[in-house]
Amino acid sequence: MQAVILVGGQGTRLRPLTDTRPKPMMAVADRPFVAYQLDLLRRHGVRDVVFSCGYRVEALEGHFGDGSAYGLNLRYVVDPEPLGTAGAIKNAESALSPRRRILVLNGDILTDLDLSALAAAHERSGALGTLTLTDVDDPSRYGLVRLYDNGRVEAFVEKPSEDQLRPGEPFRINAGTYLFEPEILAEIPAGINCSIERDVFPRLAEADKLAGFPATAYWLDIGTPESYLQANLDVLAGVVQSEGPTGDRYIGDGAQIAADAVIDGGSSVGAGSVVGSTARVRGTVVLDGVTIGAGATLDGAIVGAGAVVGDGAVLGAGVVVGDGAQIAPNTTLNGMSVPTGAVHP
Repeated sequence: MQAVILVGGQGTRLRPLTDTRPKPMMAVADRPFVAYQLDLLRRHGVRDVVFSCGYRVEALEGHFGDGSAYGLNLRYVVDPEPLGTAGAIKNAESALSPRRRILVLNGDILTDLDLSALAAAHERSGALGTLTLTDVDDPSRYGLVRLYDNGRVEAFVEKPSEDQLRPGEPFRINAGTYLFEPEILAEIPAGINCSIERDVFPRLAEADKLAGFPATAYWLDIGTPESYLQANLDVLAGVVQSEGPTGDRYIGDGAQIAADAVIDGGSSVGAGSVVGSTARVRGTVVLDGVTIGAGATLDGAIVGAGAVVGDGAVLGAGVVVGDGAQIAPNTTLNGMSVPTGAVHP
C-alpha cells in the first residue's frame, strides 16, 4: 500500500490555535497529532506517504522533511485551491504509483485501526474501494452507512432522523480511512472541487463497487477543542494504542514546574514552559514556552505557545488561549477564546 493523508483543511474549529499552525501540527503529548498517523502507517508496513496539503505546508515540511527520520518516504502535494477530499486525492496522482493500492486517511482522525486487517478485508471483497466504519451511539450528527449482508455498501443516510432508522440496525458511520484500487483515480475528475464522501462513494455504491469494513478500533475526530483535549487524555491514559507517552501527565523537555505546583488529570505541559508556585493544572493542554503564574488554576483549558497566564488567574473548561496571548492576574475565564497575541482583559 501507499498512503495519502488529507491535511489541507484550515482547522477553523480549533482557532485561534490554528491561526499559527496547521491542525495536523497540534501537539498531542510529545508529538504533532499527524505523527500518530505516521506511526500507525509504519507499524503496518506502509512506507510511502503523501501529505495532501493546502494550508501552512511549510510547517509540515519543516518538521517531517523527507520522512527518513521516521523510517518513511514522505512527499508533499499542495492543492492550488480547495479541491475537496476527492479532488485532493486526484491532485496527488503524480506522486502515487499507478500499480499500488491507495490508503487514504483524513488528517484529523486519531485511531489505532488495524490497517492490515483492512487490507485483508479489501482483498477478499474484490471491491474498487473499502471504507472503514465505526459505531456511534447517536447517528443524528453523522451520515449513517448501511451494508448489505455481503459487506457491500447499500446506502448512505445523511444525519438520519428517528423515523429513518431501522429497528436494531447498527449505527455505523464513515470513520475517515479508505483503501482503494489505483483505478479509483479514473473515477475522479481533475482540477475540480469534488467530495469523496458525497460525489464518489454514492456512485461506487450504486455500481456495487464499494465495501464497508466495520471496525472496533479506537476512533476520535480531533477537530474541536473538546475532542483535542480528549485525544491528549486518551493517549496518556493508554486508551488508544500508540507510540506516545503514557501516564497521568506529560511534561516536555526543559519545563520548569514549581515544587508545590500540581499537574494532574492527564495534563500536558509543553517544552520550556514555566508553572509557578501553588499553580494547579488539570485536564489541560499547555503548549511550548507558556508561563503560568503563581496560584493560577487551569482546568479543562488549552493554552497556546508562548502565552502568559497571570498570577491567580483561573481558566475554566472550554477556554482556548491563542499563541502569545496574555491573561491578566486574577482574571477568571470560562468557555471563551482569547485571540492570538491579545492582552486580556
